[in-house]
Amino acid sequence: MRTLAPSEKNLLLILGGAVFIALNMMGFHAFLQTKAGVQKAMLKSKSELASDRSWVNVGSALKPADTWITTHPMPRMAPDDASAQLLKAERDEAEKSGLKITEENLLPTQQTPYGPTVAVSVKLSGPFEGVVKLLFALQSPTAWRTIEKLSLKSDAQPPNVVADLELHQYFQPLTPAGSPSQAPTP
Repeated sequence: MRTLAPSEKNLLLILGGAVFIALNMMGFHAFLQTKAGVQKAMLKSKSELASDRSWVNVGSALKPADTWITTHPMPRMAPDDASAQLLKAERDEAEKSGLKITEENLLPTQQTPYGPTVAVSVKLSGPFEGVVKLLFALQSPTAWRTIEKLSLKSDAQPPNVVADLELHQYFQPLTPAGSPSQAPTP
């Protein structure tokens, strides 16, 4: 093999340097891509950890609600029984409050995210104080009843009013065999 001329040696050194720089640049680029991937994975993990911590906090905050629902379960009954009990409760409370029922309509059973509900639309007349007593007596969380709509108008004889309201009763239906069905989850 012959010895290289000085110009060939210079070219060989330049070529070797260029290859060395090119390999270092490719290595540095791969390093930066790996570093970016690791940082992205770390950010994703931190975000998931923060989300998990928030769910733990929400779970802790919901313990009183879970305890309340466990101690005050939704009543289990057939839709007809639920309607009958709702009508009876509404009529009894109207009588106790000194109100006169002028119109009463039983509404069809509806399915909600919290379970089925029966409803009655009722128009009452009497003293405003009686309407307030009726509302406080009927809308009871422990009885799973809510007032969905309420409209008050002044009567021709103040302090009497005409109240138009829609009362809902939530319940868990019984299975055809008469045993309780699986409880719905909100």
